[in-house]
Amino acid sequence: MNQPLLIPIKSYPNNFDIIRFVLAASVILCHSFAIYYGYEKFLHTEPFMVWSSQQISIGSVAVDLFFIISGFLIVKSFETSSGTFNYLTKRIVRIYPGFIIAFLLSILIAGFIGSELAHNWEGYKLYFHYLYKKKELVRLFTLQDPYQKIFFKGSPEPGVNNSIWTIQFEFFCYLLVPLFAWLGFFKNKWWFFTAFILMYLVFFLQLKGYIFPFKNRNNLFLGNPYFTPRFVMYFLAGACFYHFRTVIVRSNYLALFACIALAISFFWIKCIDMVLPVAGSYFLFFLVFHPRISFGGFAKYGDFSYGVYLYGWPVQALVFYFFKDYIHPYSFFFIALPIAVLMAFLSWHLVEKRFLKFKKRNQFA
Repeated sequence: MNQPLLIPIKSYPNNFDIIRFVLAASVILCHSFAIYYGYEKFLHTEPFMVWSSQQISIGSVAVDLFFIISGFLIVKSFETSSGTFNYLTKRIVRIYPGFIIAFLLSILIAGFIGSELAHNWEGYKLYFHYLYKKKELVRLFTLQDPYQKIFFKGSPEPGVNNSIWTIQFEFFCYLLVPLFAWLGFFKNKWWFFTAFILMYLVFFLQLKGYIFPFKNRNNLFLGNPYFTPRFVMYFLAGACFYHFRTVIVRSNYLALFACIALAISFFWIKCIDMVLPVAGSYFLFFLVFHPRISFGGFAKYGDFSYGVYLYGWPVQALVFYFFKDYIHPYSFFFIALPIAVLMAFLSWHLVEKRFLKFKKRNQFA
C-alpha cells in the first residue's frame, strides 16, 4: 500500500481558516503581556518567553507560521493566476483595502483617544495638526505601522498599531514570487529548495551575529531590513512544501519526531529558530490536512484572521487605556479578543469582502 501524502491531491476541505484564526489570537495573547508589562518585563512574563528561556514568544511563533502558510498559498495563487498582472491584482485587493482602513482608524480615532489631549473638537484639531501627515501616508502605502509613538504614552508599551509592521514583509514576499517565476523556479522545484537552504544559512549567520547586525535600524520606506531573512526563509519553507506536496508523505512517526524536535529545541538545546522552519512546517501541514480533524466550515461567516491581526493592537491599546486598573494579562486577552473579532467581522463584510470581487476567486487565493 502506498504511503498517504502529507498534502492530499484534493487539498480541500482543510484547516487553514481555523489555524490562521488561532495564530491571530495568539498574537493578541502575546501583546496582552507586552502592552500590560512593557518590553522589559514582557521578556520575563510572557509564557513562551519564559518556557523557551527568552528564545521566542508565542506571537513570534504565530507570525512565523503565518509566513509558512502564506508561502504555500501564495505560490499556489500564482500558479492558478492567468498572469503576473492578475496575480498582483489579487494580492493588492486582498492586502491593501483592509490595511488602509485599519491604519486610518488607528491614527484618526484610536490615536486621538490615546493622545492625552482633551477629547473635544478643539483637542482633535490640535491632534491632527501635530500629526506627521506626510510620513504617516508614506508608511500607510508602504504597509508599515504608524510612524509616531506619541499614542498611548501612558502605556508601558506605547503605540497605536505596532503589530502591523510585518504586513510589509509579507507583501515583499508576494513580490518575490513573480521574480522566482522569471528565474525559472516554477520549472524546476529544486530551485525553491535551494533558495530556502541559502536563506536558512543567511538567517543562521545573522542569529550568530556574523552578518546583518542592524536590528534597530529603520528606513522610512522599507522598514527594518534586519527581519527580511527570517520572513523570506519561512515563506520559502511554505513554498517548498507546496512544490514537493506530491512526494512528502504523511506519517504519524514524522509528526511525532517533529513535535519532539520542537520540544527539545524549545526547552532544552535552545535552537528553536533553526528547528521551527522545518519541523514546524511539517507539523503545521500535518494539522492543516489532518483527515480526522476537519474544520472546513470554520470561515462560513467570513475570513476574520487578517482583521483580527489588523485590529488586535489598537483594540488592546484602548482596552488598556480604559481598564488598566481592573485587568491582568489573561483577562486583558479575553476582553480584547472578542472586540477584535467584532472589528474583523465588520472589516470582512464592509471592506475586504467587497474588494475581493475584483479578483478571480479560487479556494486558495
